[in-house]
Amino acid sequence: MNSLSRNTVLVCALVLLAAVFSGSIPVSQQVYEVRLATIAPDGTPWSEQLLEMKKRVEKESNGRIKFVTYTGGQLGGEIETLRSLQRGRIQAWGGSVGAVTAIVPELQLLELPYLFLNDAEADYVLDEVVYKPYSDILASKGFILHSWNENGWRHFASKKKPVLQPADLKGLKVRSQESEIHIEMWKAFGASPVPISIPEVMSALQTGLVEGFDNSTLFASATGWYQGVDHFVLSGHMYQPGIIVYNKKFWDSLPADIQKILLGDPRYESKLGRTGVREIEPEIVKILEKEGVKVHKMSKAQREEFAKLAHPVHPKFRSIVGAGLYDRVQQALAEFRKKNEGK
Repeated sequence: MNSLSRNTVLVCALVLLAAVFSGSIPVSQQVYEVRLATIAPDGTPWSEQLLEMKKRVEKESNGRIKFVTYTGGQLGGEIETLRSLQRGRIQAWGGSVGAVTAIVPELQLLELPYLFLNDAEADYVLDEVVYKPYSDILASKGFILHSWNENGWRHFASKKKPVLQPADLKGLKVRSQESEIHIEMWKAFGASPVPISIPEVMSALQTGLVEGFDNSTLFASATGWYQGVDHFVLSGHMYQPGIIVYNKKFWDSLPADIQKILLGDPRYESKLGRTGVREIEPEIVKILEKEGVKVHKMSKAQREEFAKLAHPVHPKFRSIVGAGLYDRVQQALAEFRKKNEGK
């Protein structure tokens, strides 16, 4: 290329850059790619919700946003992909609150065993009490809170015999989520927790490294973990929210109109996710039974026996999750229960 040609190319490049910065090439023509990772398998309420989110975002942006979801742990386990989000390698993430506590320990408050007694209490606290405080906390750690989702109520699953009383857990090797609150809960119940990442759980059950686990009916079914146990007890000892978050650095780089589209209506999308999970649970129980797993329902008295062991764990985490927020949630629950007493 001669000097005249090189000069021509250089001039054209400078003109193009000038046009971009002067605004003569509209920012509205720029396409933003959002890659979201989740361990939720295809065909679950989680994946269906994310599909609806993708359709909405791409439609409302008129193609300015390309929303790509990687389901079923395609990019790795929960903590692995959460670290990728933190580093900016992906832009969005959906998963359990328990995984996020590895980076944001304040979220452990929501997973205290027997904190919530029913769906209504969990919904009220998540939507009306802690959304703004946790939005601020997550922002300080480099994340933007989009919405709460739902993993659901966690239940006991085990080999050989059902877990119906604390004595059934004494010394039992159980898979624990890689979260301090989960480990402390299992210890309070007398079990021997073994922290294992999600992709490794099935092999751990098959080899005998662990003899049980806890998770929601949906997750146990979708991952096939139920195939590694004989008994599933509907204990409801812990409510586990799901969560969708964005990388804050990426978020801050976006135009306001793109941010608005990506945020959408968080409360509506939370309700959509919860409804999907809750409606499908009775059908999943039937599937587990059909597959040969013995499903047991824990009685109120049995639940109270476990709750007595779990409640002393709560104060241990008051300083970790923030005394102010901890007390605020406890007060809100007390007021909510009083208001709804007898209903």
